Amino acid sequence: MHKILRGKLKEHCWEFLNNGDLGMKIGVITYYKAMNFGATLQAVSTYCYLKNHGHEPIFINYIRKEAQEAIAKGKGDPQWKAQLDFVNGIITNQTSICETAQEVLQIVKEKHIQGIIVGSDALLQHHPLLSRLHKGRRKPFYVSHVASDRMFPNLFWGCGVADKIPMALMSVSSQNSAYQYFMPWTKKAMCKSLSKMRYISVRDTWTQNMLKVVLHKIEPITPDPVFAFNQNAGAFIPTKASILERFHLPKKYVLLSLFTQVLSKEQITELKEMFEHDGIALAVLPMPTGQSYEHYVKHDIRFPLSPIDWYALIKYSQGYIGSNMHPIVVSLHNAVPCFSLDNWGRVNFKGEKVDDGSSKIQHIMEVFDVANNRRMITHGKCNVTIHEIYEGIRNFPRDMVRQKAACYLQEYNDMMELMIKQLKNK
Repeated sequence: MHKILRGKLKEHCWEFLNNGDLGMKIGVITYYKAMNFGATLQAVSTYCYLKNHGHEPIFINYIRKEAQEAIAKGKGDPQWKAQLDFVNGIITNQTSICETAQEVLQIVKEKHIQGIIVGSDALLQHHPLLSRLHKGRRKPFYVSHVASDRMFPNLFWGCGVADKIPMALMSVSSQNSAYQYFMPWTKKAMCKSLSKMRYISVRDTWTQNMLKVVLHKIEPITPDPVFAFNQNAGAFIPTKASILERFHLPKKYVLLSLFTQVLSKEQITELKEMFEHDGIALAVLPMPTGQSYEHYVKHDIRFPLSPIDWYALIKYSQGYIGSNMHPIVVSLHNAVPCFSLDNWGRVNFKGEKVDDGSSKIQHIMEVFDVANNRRMITHGKCNVTIHEIYEGIRNFPRDMVRQKAACYLQEYNDMMELMIKQLKNK
């Protein structure tokens, strides 16, 4: 009898293995230690998804010299500590720092990693010389510097690794790379590296078009992991009551988060008074890499600020007005009214923003049919009236956005299942 039971158990385990139901040791490579709320939240979302589905995520600490120096400079900054405390408190399975493909492969061998996910973030970048040439003030022109991890070839493209272990690109972005200027030999080398990937998906149409030029095929657009944050990491989100108490906020508030003084203090005062007329307070939300700007707003949230509190502040608000992409993603995920003062997109020779579809904010707002709630920032100013912002928040189609967010969550889950299946395939 015992032999029969052992035999059936062995048979059941063999079927379990063959069906691919056994969890994997999956390495993750992304920007997760950065002065950026969105980068840390998307990394935590990925980590929690893999843990919740029985896998063992191992974050490979791939950081080039320039990024290490930036982190070293940030030591002692309370906001840096808040960022790192949040990440390290949840993503407990991390490796030592790796700078090269060889070091990553050594980690893969030591940790018995079975596959690597690269993403999500602006990891698939390359900025050719012509796109970095700009008109100067003291000189006729200058060439802007780009860090080595934002130029091909590097490990994010799979160089030196993808031919030795299964790799996948998950919802990656090219950060408006000027692919029109890619040299033929560069595109050929890119194609050779990317062809070794088991799975590729992108986050926006600009990156999709870039890969169409490089790979001569259309890769799918898939959601940023923050679109699944409530599902994956909801247990870490503080309650609304605790947020209101700790930040001294009323029950109804709208957030303003500017990168620079793109709205005058008089415009901000006008906006504040319009919302106050509706019984809604205006609160200023800081931006890690932004600059200070003048305003007369009473509710001024200050650093240090944990990324999870930042997320919750947006989630429980009546609206978000400001720059950067991930606050818009958090807003759309939670069906919170939002208005983007868009600071993204390509820059031309004169240093002017080009409204050519390269903005990742433009893409996601078009997907959710709220592109009318977006205005570009050019020359440090935004051509928008306070009435337009107010009406954009007041008339925001919350029900429609909520339905689209539910569809996006399903697309995310489908992507994760397919990607992991591809990593498992022999």
